[in-house]
Amino acid sequence: MSRIDAEMTTMVQALAGNGGPPGVAVEQMVERLRRLEEEARLEGAGRETLQKLMSARRVLGDRMALGQLPAAFAPE
Repeated sequence: MSRIDAEMTTMVQALAGNGGPPGVAVEQMVERLRRLEEEARLEGAGRETLQKLMSARRVLGDRMALGQLPAAFAPE
């Protein structure tokens, strides 16, 4: 299951393309993405899902590190 669907991708792109200082909408989207990322980690989501969530946060200017991505071939 993909946690970041087409609608959310469009919203992130629109917010990132705004060009002005981060507003309330950006802050709320970043918080939503952080929560989704935390849920995804707890549920054992795949690397691709986590990478999409992290990338979306970075596009919006969020530099907070929530955790490391699991290595591709690391033992679990």
